This record gives sequence, structure tokens and C-alpha cells, in this order.
Amino acid sequence: MSASLTIALGVELPPDIVERARKVAPGVELWTAAELERDPSGYRDAEVALITGWLEQAHLREARKLRWVQTVGAGVERLLSPEVVARSELVITNASGVHAQPIAEHVWGFLLMFTRNLHLAAARQHEGAWQSQTYRETLRSLRGKTLGVLGLGAIGQRIASIGPAFGVRVIGLKRTKEPVEHVAEVYGPDDLEAFLAQSELLVNILPLTAKTRGWIGRRELATLPRGAFLVNVGRGATVQTDALVEALRSGHLAGAGLDVTEPEPLPAEHPLWKLPNVLITPHYSGAHPGYYQHLGELFLSNLQRYVRGEPLVNVVDKQGGY
Repeated sequence: MSASLTIALGVELPPDIVERARKVAPGVELWTAAELERDPSGYRDAEVALITGWLEQAHLREARKLRWVQTVGAGVERLLSPEVVARSELVITNASGVHAQPIAEHVWGFLLMFTRNLHLAAARQHEGAWQSQTYRETLRSLRGKTLGVLGLGAIGQRIASIGPAFGVRVIGLKRTKEPVEHVAEVYGPDDLEAFLAQSELLVNILPLTAKTRGWIGRRELATLPRGAFLVNVGRGATVQTDALVEALRSGHLAGAGLDVTEPEPLPAEHPLWKLPNVLITPHYSGAHPGYYQHLGELFLSNLQRYVRGEPLVNVVDKQGGY
């Protein structure tokens, strides 16, 4: 850290967080989100920046003093331009962990909607017809099912921890095969087929990287047990959209809960909107009322580490993409 510290808060944080950031060290100059909106040149002298997930390349080129960027989300694919990756002095941290609880709630909400036919009942409620037999015939139970979690970071682990409450067996896939609490078996990337073949409920939390783009296509979806449900709260482009539509239309997939899509926003005429076995939420699964307070606390903790010269938490592997 230099003798004076310039901080650019490109995101509006609660006032108490902003004031604590001003006092983190002597000689702090802090630009608020409102000030940066009026005058983006505030990024030019910043050593530390908090951003939404991307920063215009013109600002980055000017910000030669920038040493650390904290993002508000877990995904960083929009930020990792070749220029950013090449800047060895620039550390990027994400907000992994801030979203874990709300996204876990969202995922289990999707699964409960499908297995209890709540989506069908909600869609027909306006008819005012009492047709319980219609829904009873196709009811499913979560108990005894196997849930496959693609990605066992903070979000995946929180999702997995809820599984036992429903009598669900949880398996997971990650880069390395270290044991994870609440996960019966951990698979590596080379074991994808064996992992998918067991996943009656599949939750995708994969980040978008060069390796994961389009990773789940026709072959992978066909490997899932017939009647499986897919939930995607990672990145839409990790799943091949045309293959997904085909699997849903054919009935091989019983349903899909999508908080992310490819493309995004999803055009109004896209076939996914019209499929009765699809639930779409417009990329808000990570939101919750205390989000920016939680994010601010994470940023402050890392800021204190930065001032003391200690390692930061949630450091992104710029080459790996997450």
C-alpha cells in the first residue's frame, strides 16, 4: 500500500460502511458511487476499487495505480479481459459467500415447486377450479432422490447442507476430490458421465470460463436419468441452450429452473418462455435485503487486510477465470 490510499467505490454501500472505509488508514481519499458517476476520472488515481463486475477498459487503462479490485458478485468473466489478466500487479477478489444462503433458498424453491407441482397449481389458480387429482397423479417426492451439485464452492456447499433435511443424497463435482461435508461422494471433471448418470436433480453453479462454456450439451443432458430436473444458477452459457430446449420438449428432462440463461436477457420470443416445464427468474437468485451490508462487511474485512499487508480472501485465479 502507498503512503496515501485512494479508494473508488463504484457501488453504493450503506453509510456506516463508507465511513468505516474512510477511517481504515490515515490519508484515505474515498470516491463514492455518486461522485464516480458524475466524474469517472476518480478511477484514475485509485489504488483500490469496488465494482459491479466490470469496468470500462478506458478507465482500466487510465487506472495505472490500481492494485486491487473487489467485485460485488462471484462471477468475474466480464472483467477478465486479456489486458486485466496480463496485469500481474492487479489482484481481483470476488464476493463468494455473500450469495450462498439466498441462492440455496432459490434452488430448493425451484425443486420444491417442481416436485410438488406448485408451478402448475399457480399457473391455473386464476381458473378457480379445484382439481387436486390433476396434480396428485404426477407428484414426486424429494426423499430418496440423488442431487448432483456442479460446483462445490460456498454456494454449492450451502445447497448440499440442506439436502439431508429432505432425505436427499447429495453428490458433487469439483476440480479436486477432497471430501465435502454433507456430500456423499465427490467427483472430478473426468468423472462427469458417472456423476450425471446418478443426478436425478442437477444443480449447476459453474462459473463461465473458456473450459466451462457449453460444457453441458446434448450428450451430457442425455446422460441424466430420464425425468431429471435441472436448476441453473451459475451461468447460462455453461449449458447449450438448444440442447436444453430439446431435452425439455422430449420429456427427457422433466423440468428446468433457470435463474440464468443464454442469451441474457432472454428475448421475449425465445421458446424457453413458452415451455410449461420451465421456471425462469431473471437472474436475481443471489439478491437479499441485507446484501449490500453483507458485501460491505466483506469489503471492509479485505480492506483492513490490504492495509496491513495481509493476504486477501476470495482471490480470483485470473488465468483460471474464477
